[in-house]
Amino acid sequence: MPVTAQVWNERQLELSEVFPKQDEQVHSTVLDGESVLLNLNSGRYYTLNVVGSTIWDLCRGEQSLRQIHSAICARFDVSEQQAQDDMLELIVLLELEGLLHTERR
Repeated sequence: MPVTAQVWNERQLELSEVFPKQDEQVHSTVLDGESVLLNLNSGRYYTLNVVGSTIWDLCRGEQSLRQIHSAICARFDVSEQQAQDDMLELIVLLELEGLLHTERR
């Protein structure tokens, strides 16, 4: 069951229950630490910075948002709250663009 942006904004879900997964119709490559995504359905390109690239790489449907958040905090010099806010904002945008889907387990 997809998670809607409204639910994300209200922060009603426990991050350990949500598993993001890249859409199969999105191809990506890494150039100079940044990811370039191509949505084959729309033909649109997207670019993610190093942090966004790290989040994207972890969105394989195997790790929860809590686990992804922990990985971001361990890898980058950022507060837990800032990491969570930025991660959720990116996940919502990627989901709205059809680049990934989230599943609640």
